[in-house]
Amino acid sequence: MSALELLTYSSHPLGLRPLGNAYLEGAKDFRTQSLGMLACFEDAFLLQFLVEWMDVQSLLCLSATSRSFYALVNAPLVWREKFIRDYGGRMSGGWPGSWRGAYAAAACTDHAKVKAFVACHISLAHVYSDAVFHDFVTASFDPRPFIEHHTSREIRKLLRKRKMATAATDDVPERPRIPDHIDRVDARAFDTLKFVTRFAHASWPCILTHATDDWPCHAWNLDYIRDVWADRLFQAEALQVNGRTYVEYAHSAGGGGMPVADLGVVPDTSPFYLFDADVAAGEDDAARGWRVPSLIARYPIGAKGEGDAREADERTRADLFSLLGEIRPDYRWLIAGPARSGSCWHKDPNLTSAWNAVTQGSKYWMLLPPKTVPPGVYVTEDESEVTAPASLSEWMLDFYAETKAKHGRRECGGDGQLIEGVCHAGEVMYIPSGWWHLVINLDDSVALTQNFVSVTELPSVLSFMKYTPEQISGFRAGTSKTSVFDQFVERLRAYDAEMTDEALACMPKRKSCRAPTLANEGSDWRVRLSCGVTDESNTTCTLSSLVADEELGDTPW
Repeated sequence: MSALELLTYSSHPLGLRPLGNAYLEGAKDFRTQSLGMLACFEDAFLLQFLVEWMDVQSLLCLSATSRSFYALVNAPLVWREKFIRDYGGRMSGGWPGSWRGAYAAAACTDHAKVKAFVACHISLAHVYSDAVFHDFVTASFDPRPFIEHHTSREIRKLLRKRKMATAATDDVPERPRIPDHIDRVDARAFDTLKFVTRFAHASWPCILTHATDDWPCHAWNLDYIRDVWADRLFQAEALQVNGRTYVEYAHSAGGGGMPVADLGVVPDTSPFYLFDADVAAGEDDAARGWRVPSLIARYPIGAKGEGDAREADERTRADLFSLLGEIRPDYRWLIAGPARSGSCWHKDPNLTSAWNAVTQGSKYWMLLPPKTVPPGVYVTEDESEVTAPASLSEWMLDFYAETKAKHGRRECGGDGQLIEGVCHAGEVMYIPSGWWHLVINLDDSVALTQNFVSVTELPSVLSFMKYTPEQISGFRAGTSKTSVFDQFVERLRAYDAEMTDEALACMPKRKSCRAPTLANEGSDWRVRLSCGVTDESNTTCTLSSLVADEELGDTPW
């Protein structure tokens, strides 16, 4: 099944088609006719040029010159980026239905003009653009049928491998329509020591069921955000938006919904995700309603007594970052978003562990162990820089099948490292430190999430803070990252000196580049530049320290 067969809409709302159709339909010279001298540039470049170099008045004039320019100028990303750049992404007057309308509402007080500016009505039936059509494809992507289709193929392959398929049908109703093989733990039947031993110490993800049954916040959903926090400003990635407006955006065809032909509106390829770190601290209702799963509230570090009569020693709190007090980094967030929104592959900040409790909807999770970089994701050796596709839908369309083939079930040819599952409302996902994970909202979803440092991941966190302070994130402005490690160790010692010494002794060493040694001083500079590394040296490796001026010769540096 092709990507287009999985779309809710098989054609662009305004009739625009991919560039290849121009040749099939005999319109080979359409770009020169419609774009003039700019036809020599690719549409992707032209879109970036429109965003970065043209003012709004020029954009409006340009869109009137031809239908091809109209298509480029009115691509959602152009007006979205213009709105963020010109107005700082702050939106408080309601969601007008499209990014064109959002910009107009910010620039004009005439409601009639704003309403007229929301929609695009000019037919693009004979306009061709790969870049604009690609945005439409990724914006129309619905992850649920896509994942179900790949799951169906996987099940049929499994059945053939196990020789269980019959000639009559390959359909197996007892199999899940979406992969779900994450370990599930009934929080009512598990104690903390058992959870720590089986999952925390083993660094293994799981889903906790019945962990939020008595939480006051179990009723938090998009309607709650719209009604209770209607005027409160939230951070939704690059946007600052109140609760009422965000929910309007999430449900709108021009925001987090699906394309609507009547309006000619295409939604965001990657809908903005409400991800606010200040709700629990700034709202009394949220502070009272916020809870932590009981299995993660406090971590035992040992046991007293022997046999069945022993009692867990729970004097070590689960969240040791709380010892930092007011300077601690952001650690708990309210998350909300429409279907199709989510987070592409990443690790949690500062090598913390995390839990994610769903109060509305369902979330599809993909997880890979710390040392297994997901296909389509490129990281530097020290993981300081991560490059990935711009949106979840792009990654799914381009790399999902490859990931399943490479890291999926062993019976299907994979290495078995990929863990997949769906976390439903009322369940809590536990993500150990360092694990790669991707999250997609299958429905409109609201969740609470919290990052923490327990005794389990403390050595790794200390190593991260000491050797890569430039990668530390989440601390308030003005906090010196280079001193955070010393402050944290000082407060850990005051809390539990024995635990601190054990963590420091187990702290992994980080590799750093070293200066040339006597053994390789006489070798070629290229060899010295790529020489081995040590764990202990903090010496910075530079070109000038390895290459003498006379060795450079005529090399055009």
